[in-house]
Amino acid sequence: MVRWLFFDLGSTLIDESQCIEYRLNHMLNQKNAPKKEELVKKIKENAERNLLSYKDIAKDLGLEITEWPKHLEKLYPGVAEILQKLHGKYQLGIIANQSLGTEERLIQYRIRCYFDVILASAETGVSKPDLKIFQSALQKADCSPQEAYMIGDRLDNDIEPAAQLGMLTIWVRQGIYAYGNPNLISHMPSIMVDHIQDILYYL
Repeated sequence: MVRWLFFDLGSTLIDESQCIEYRLNHMLNQKNAPKKEELVKKIKENAERNLLSYKDIAKDLGLEITEWPKHLEKLYPGVAEILQKLHGKYQLGIIANQSLGTEERLIQYRIRCYFDVILASAETGVSKPDLKIFQSALQKADCSPQEAYMIGDRLDNDIEPAAQLGMLTIWVRQGIYAYGNPNLISHMPSIMVDHIQDILYYL
């Protein structure tokens, strides 16, 4: 029986589209930048291969990446309501690659109250897809892998490592990693949805 739901943050609960657009515009304004259509095409191609969407491309093209504009992050519509509904049925946790201050940001979004376990890479010193961060979350939750779902947007960082441990998985196809290819990982997602709201049909 499933007791726990663990969520990624970026492009899962948090809409990062404006942040990514901000970074892309910064890249395009540099001297050796390609045209926008070419850059977007390269980013999509990388995502289809489950690779870092724009960081690797920026490195290949010799482009700088500006600091992540946290002020442009926002929750996807309905996230607070989704968490409120699920919190009555399951215990909820976070497993995310995030900079320092994750808990404070969750407080600002007014969703901190729904989470019993929060593991962010900056605080733990371990980043996904390292299995250790998933194992630590399960240990803190006193939960076996078979009793938990991992819910995230990235096949390489969220779905594959969680499935390796025996967790159930939900791939949320939002953001650039919606173009990911599940045939390139060893474990197919247990469930695939196009919007975070759709998880309510399965949970």
